[in-house]
Amino acid sequence: MVKGTSNKGAILLAALLSLAMLLSACSGGGTQTSATQPADSAATQAQTSESAAPAQTDEGAAGDVTELIWLMGDPGTIPADQARVEEELNKISEEKLGVRMKTIYYKDESVKLALSAGEEWDIAFTCEWYNNYAVQAAAGYFADLTEKIKTVTPDLYATMPDVVWEGAKVSGKIFAIPVKKDYAAEMFAIFDKALYEDLGMEITPTMDWYDLDKYLKAAKEAFEAGNPLAKGEYPAGSTYKAGFEGPFRDYDMINRDIMIGIPYSAVGTPDENKVIFVPTDPVAFDMLKVVHRWFEEGYIPPDAMTLESVPPTTWYAVSCGQGFYGADAIWSGGVGYPVEISRFSGPYLSTASIRGAMNAINAKSKNIDLALKYQELVNTDQTYRDILRYGIEGTHWNKTAEGLAQRTDEGRSGYQPWPFSQGSYSLSTVEAAEGVSVDPDMWNVIFDGYKDAVATNSIGFSFDPVNVETELAACAATYKKYLDGLVTGTTDPETEVPRLLDEMNASGLEKVIAECQAQLDAFVANK
Repeated sequence: MVKGTSNKGAILLAALLSLAMLLSACSGGGTQTSATQPADSAATQAQTSESAAPAQTDEGAAGDVTELIWLMGDPGTIPADQARVEEELNKISEEKLGVRMKTIYYKDESVKLALSAGEEWDIAFTCEWYNNYAVQAAAGYFADLTEKIKTVTPDLYATMPDVVWEGAKVSGKIFAIPVKKDYAAEMFAIFDKALYEDLGMEITPTMDWYDLDKYLKAAKEAFEAGNPLAKGEYPAGSTYKAGFEGPFRDYDMINRDIMIGIPYSAVGTPDENKVIFVPTDPVAFDMLKVVHRWFEEGYIPPDAMTLESVPPTTWYAVSCGQGFYGADAIWSGGVGYPVEISRFSGPYLSTASIRGAMNAINAKSKNIDLALKYQELVNTDQTYRDILRYGIEGTHWNKTAEGLAQRTDEGRSGYQPWPFSQGSYSLSTVEAAEGVSVDPDMWNVIFDGYKDAVATNSIGFSFDPVNVETELAACAATYKKYLDGLVTGTTDPETEVPRLLDEMNASGLEKVIAECQAQLDAFVANK
C-alpha cells in the first residue's frame, strides 16, 4: 500500500475538497464536503415553502399520484432549472409508480433542524459528514429498512454487495440506502496535465506519497524560470486551508473529530483491532514531517494556515482528492483544465467509506414502502438516473458517439446538483471531459479493483460516545487548535504533536480510547 497527500492557496494536496466531495468520500471525505457552503439561499427558502404542504398518503391506490419530498444537500447554488428537470422526471415516476418527487436543498445544519422540528419529508440525504447518519438513525428519525429492502425492493437490494449493506448497519439494522459509487476509499494526486507533459515528466497510474517531491520541485523551478504553464508560485494546494489529510488516509477512522482509528497496515496482525491516536503513529507522523518540509521549501503558501478557502478553479500544479479510476474527467471539468491522476492510497474499505453517501426514509412517513420503491427506481433505471444527474437530454447534456454524457453550457449553468448524493453513481452514464480520455466502462474497472480492498474488522461499527461525551468534546476542541498548522505544514510536528498529545490526554483522550476499544472489542466478539 502507498501513502499520503499535500496543499497551496490553502494547503498541499488536500482533497481538492469541493471536488473530492463530488466523488467520495468521505468522505471522507472525505472529505469529504464542499469547501464553503453559503447560508440558505432565497431559492432554498422558496422551495421549502412550496413544498410545505403534506404529501399524499395513499400508498398505491390506482390512479392516484403521491408527492414525496426529498431533502437533498445544498450544492452551493440551487439549480435554476430544478423545476424543469423535476417535471421530466415525474413523467417517468408517475407512470411507473404513481409518484411525483419534490426536492428541497438544505445545508447540513438546516437539514438537521428540519428533522428535529418535524418538518414534512419522506427521503433525506445522509452520510458521515452531512445529516450525520449514525446519530440521526439512533435518534429515531430514519425508518428501519432491514427487512423491507429485501422483500419490498429485492432489485434494489441486489445492486449492492453484502459488505456494503453490512457497513450501512447501525446497531445491526439498516436505516439508509448506500449510494453505489466509490465505496472503498482511494486517494489520488492530481497533476496539471499540460505542465508535466511540457516538462517531460511521466504521471504513473500509482505512486508513493514521497514521489510527489520531484513534481513539486519541478513545478516551482518552472515558475521561477518563467514557464507560462506554471501559473502559480506555490505548486501545491487545495480549496480549504485544512483540507490536507493525506497522512491520515491509511487509517480506518473510528472518530475523525479526534483522529482515533486503526491502521490498515495492522490488518492480519495481533494489533488489527487496536484503536490508536493516529497523529502519533510513526507512518502518519513521518508524513506530517514531509508536509512541514514542503512548507519550508516554499511549495505551500506562507498564509495557508489562515486561509479559509479559495475558488475551486484556482490553479495548482499538484493537489489531491479522494476519488477513483476515471475521476480525472470529473476533476478536469471542475477546475477548468485537463488533469492527470495517480493513486497513492487505498483502496480501503471502511464503515466511513461505505457511508460516504446514503439516502434514508422518514420513520414517520405514511409512504415508507412507496419511498423505498422510488429509491429502487432511482438505483435501477438508467434513463431516470441520467435525468436526475445531468438534466434533460438535448438541453442540459448530450450523449457522445462514445456513449458518454457531455454537459452543455445550459447544463453547467442551469442544473448541477450533487450527483454522488442522489443514487447509484455507477448506474448513470459516465461523464465526458475536455482533453481527458474517459473509459465508458470505468465503474466495472473500479469495482473489480475493490476485490483487493483492505478492510478492518470494524465494518458496521459505530462508536457510541454517551459515556465519554464531555471528554470527547474537550478532545475535539483541543485537536482543532492544532489541525490547521499540522495539515498545512505551517507548524513542526516534532514539537507540536507531543504538545498535542499532552493536551489531548489532559482532555481525556485515554478515557475515550478505552471506551471506544471496549465497544469495538464487544462488536468484534459478537460479529
